[in-house]
Amino acid sequence: MSSLQSLLRRVVPLALALIIAVPASAEDAAPKEKPASAMGSGCAAFKWPLDRERTAFESTDIEKVASGADRGAWKAQAFRLTLKPDADVTYAIKPSSRKKSEAPTFGATVTFSAPATAGHYQVTHAGWIDVVQDNAQLKPSDHSGVKGCPGLRKSVRFELKGAPVVLQISGAPADSINVAISAVE
Repeated sequence: MSSLQSLLRRVVPLALALIIAVPASAEDAAPKEKPASAMGSGCAAFKWPLDRERTAFESTDIEKVASGADRGAWKAQAFRLTLKPDADVTYAIKPSSRKKSEAPTFGATVTFSAPATAGHYQVTHAGWIDVVQDNAQLKPSDHSGVKGCPGLRKSVRFELKGAPVVLQISGAPADSINVAISAVE
């Protein structure tokens, strides 16, 4: 074996190891920032845009609705819902709220007639919700929740059919909550 071949057998593996280990540029060496959807905090971290809901919640003209209200047809809308102590609310089904609190918690129900169009809708809020149709809790088709977005905590999507709907809030730490309903685009 020639001395050149011997040198190449030692140098090539070392050169390949250096190429793999050393980034091509300073940009490659910098830690990658997580995408907003993976961060879990701030308004931009939701899976889908909620600018319309944030604007509605910040409005001084947002409609105030009491627990037990009948809102007519299920449709796009935003309102500030006044809650009652959980013990004073008659729920359509047992709430699925998993959070147990030593402090007093609040809840509400709001009834709706059937949506004009069956389909995917989202409910955006800052509490625990159940959506009920035909006396059964609907399972969410998707959800997004973040911390650090003023006035918003969760947005949950449901597939609704053409039947009356009951929206239930339970386990809320305050006696009012903002709610927005919209069709999924």
